[in-house]
Amino acid sequence: MESGSKNRRLATLAGAALLAVGQGVHAQDLAEGTEINAGNWEQMKAQTYEGKSIASMVPDSIQKAVREYGLKITLRHSEPMTFANHIMEATAKYAPEVKYDPTTRMVSGWIAGVPFPDGKAIEAAPPEQGGDMVLYNVALSGAIVGDNTNCYGPYATLQIDPKKGVERVQGGSASYFRVNGRTTGGPTQVGDDPHVRKVQTIVFDSPYDIAGLGIYRKIYDDGRVDDIFAYVKSVRRIRRLSGGSWMDTLAGTDILNDDTYSFEAHPTWYPRNELKGKRWILWPVHSPAIQAHDLDTVVDYKNPPYWNPINKWWEPREVYVVEVTTPNGHPYGKKVVYVDAQIPVALFTEAYTRSGELWRIIYSMMGPEPTKPGEGGPAAYQLYNFGAWDIRKNHGNYMDCGRWDTNFPQRYEDVTPRALVDAANGKRLGLTPQFGKGP
Repeated sequence: MESGSKNRRLATLAGAALLAVGQGVHAQDLAEGTEINAGNWEQMKAQTYEGKSIASMVPDSIQKAVREYGLKITLRHSEPMTFANHIMEATAKYAPEVKYDPTTRMVSGWIAGVPFPDGKAIEAAPPEQGGDMVLYNVALSGAIVGDNTNCYGPYATLQIDPKKGVERVQGGSASYFRVNGRTTGGPTQVGDDPHVRKVQTIVFDSPYDIAGLGIYRKIYDDGRVDDIFAYVKSVRRIRRLSGGSWMDTLAGTDILNDDTYSFEAHPTWYPRNELKGKRWILWPVHSPAIQAHDLDTVVDYKNPPYWNPINKWWEPREVYVVEVTTPNGHPYGKKVVYVDAQIPVALFTEAYTRSGELWRIIYSMMGPEPTKPGEGGPAAYQLYNFGAWDIRKNHGNYMDCGRWDTNFPQRYEDVTPRALVDAANGKRLGLTPQFGKGP
């Protein structure tokens, strides 16, 4: 009896093996370090890595970037992403009190940390509610931008023609201050308005025609649109911009304000955010530490199409896929946002026209950043590469910080519209003027 059972099991296994061969399943994965590129895509797409086919882990938009724009994908074994202790502790403490109201689509009870850490609850919710919950996690958790962050050395934006190369480089500095949801010590909320989530400033110091131009942005967590102010040096005045500025382009680039970090908006600004499901993609989330670097170590601005990120390791990541319906007046018809299922970070976004044509790919690539003294626990994550490829316009943008400095001592009063005036008159927002070589 036992022998017969054993024989049946062996026959079943043998049959399964033959079926796998017949279906083209490969017995061995690609090796770590394998490069996937335009020249070998057709041969590589059916191969597997960590048990999944390459084609199934590369969305159509990124496949297009590989085939037509020379994007190279270097494989790395997957590794869990981690939260710093202070974010995990805040999540454990406050998440049980968070409630989502499907009628108003608003969240109540959130104080700090990730509002909806339970992935099973997200997946069990109706698709439009699950999509809102995923995007609230991105908007509120602060997973990649610390309580205080300076982007300096300087902050640079590149505008790129894929045939001619870099057209323009804009240099400056940026400062971000989390007003509520703070987790690194002290009160969770500062200032007079409990619904201000973050304030930020960006000031450009080059080239000459925009030197002194600055933007101050106050971002809320209760559905109010951002307050955005601009300092115009030519008239030496701070001007408030319209309430629709959140869907305008950022500093002359092809990137909209709500494209920042691939998604920077309040979920209720969009009529519907539908969770389409989960899938696996290849994406860089353990890039080499940014430190202080030259631009030519992170973006290939010397070779066509001059915008591809380099020195990146791509690994399998499970993501939520959220289809965002945009309101009337928004340039895009819809957006598809890919959010990491472990750490609530929007890895990249596809933007489409009203007729359904792919318009832009807005990407964010991550890397671990060691915690500060006294924070303890595993590394947090920081944005290492951010940019956009405008497929319709055939144009690229890349944004970079020569150095990030996160969770350093800073006051709410240090990040105000007045800082735009100070910066325009030569006072840097960042901590050091050093920056590496660039175009």
